[in-house]
Amino acid sequence: MRQRGFVLIGMGVSMVLMLAFLGLAFDFGRIYIARNETQLFTDAAAMAAASKLDGSAGSIEKARAAVERLPNRWNLGSQKFTGVVVEFSADGQGWEAAPAGARFVRVTAPTNDLDIMFLRAVGGPETFTVPARSVAASDPVRLVQ
Repeated sequence: MRQRGFVLIGMGVSMVLMLAFLGLAFDFGRIYIARNETQLFTDAAAMAAASKLDGSAGSIEKARAAVERLPNRWNLGSQKFTGVVVEFSADGQGWEAAPAGARFVRVTAPTNDLDIMFLRAVGGPETFTVPARSVAASDPVRLVQ
């Protein structure tokens, strides 16, 4: 019985599988990083905006300006967020652009599409959506009591 060449075939199959798993790890790693970057931005933006809400007439504009001052980049700092939505609420239920007596702020990062490189080769999507949303209150301690 001749078994010459079996090691070559086994190594070839192993290399293809190993490269496939490395590609999957690369794509899933990029998705994970982009999701974390997006969530960190919305968390920071919501807290910065909530810190400016004091019940005065100009506090909503101060809150919007605080969100604009944040570094809003994602995808390892290579792209800017565009279309960030900042909404306010007096009771945490109905969200509006500028309600009276706003105590809550909700920041939604736009739906960002991350290009997928290796998953496409096995029939996966060409892009992956990475959304995030955060809510903060101007006085969370008072709300708990």
